Amino acid sequence: MRSSHRSYVRPSLIRFMASATLWIGAIAAFWGIAYAINGATQAGAYVTVPVPLDAFIDPESAFAHPKQLPEGTSLQPSGNSVDLRAWDSTILEQLLSRGDTAVTGVALGLGAVLLRRLLLSILEGEPFRKGNPSRIARLAGLVVLSGFVANFLPQIAATMVLTRVGLSPSGIPTVHIPLLPIAAALLLLILAEAFRRGSELADDTAATI
Repeated sequence: MRSSHRSYVRPSLIRFMASATLWIGAIAAFWGIAYAINGATQAGAYVTVPVPLDAFIDPESAFAHPKQLPEGTSLQPSGNSVDLRAWDSTILEQLLSRGDTAVTGVALGLGAVLLRRLLLSILEGEPFRKGNPSRIARLAGLVVLSGFVANFLPQIAATMVLTRVGLSPSGIPTVHIPLLPIAAALLLLILAEAFRRGSELADDTAATI
């Protein structure tokens, strides 16, 4: 009689995902850090930072009257913001302007290690293994950390650049709270709680045998 319980993912695919996840995480971490370091070596040249349309400057006025911009700076449209290119950058400006890539890369690298251990436990038939709920919760923490920090660092760089070239009235960066990382983290925490309860049930079952 054929079992009614079927596998949704083949073990070979899980094994492949476990290996691929680690490689992708390592490459992402290396690339993020290397990209930031490469930016630091370009101190003194141009630095590009995102500037919100409603912050610090009037883009329409700047585009209409380019002479209002300091020498060595230019604006380029970019979605709901504009990119400001400024000459004579500092090392810190370059690092912060690329900090989002570095933070995201490192977060992906750390997350890959956690996810790989989770996948291997599933492959070995122990999805509710002790430690898995904690790993999922830490993944949620990485999502929030990378979402907020990666979003905030370029804003700090933008404030520094705007202040340096005389386009910013203050040195206080604007804060934008990204909703997607928060939603993803909440879903991961719910999954962590489900795994925690599953682990408790597995322990209770083992104790009664």
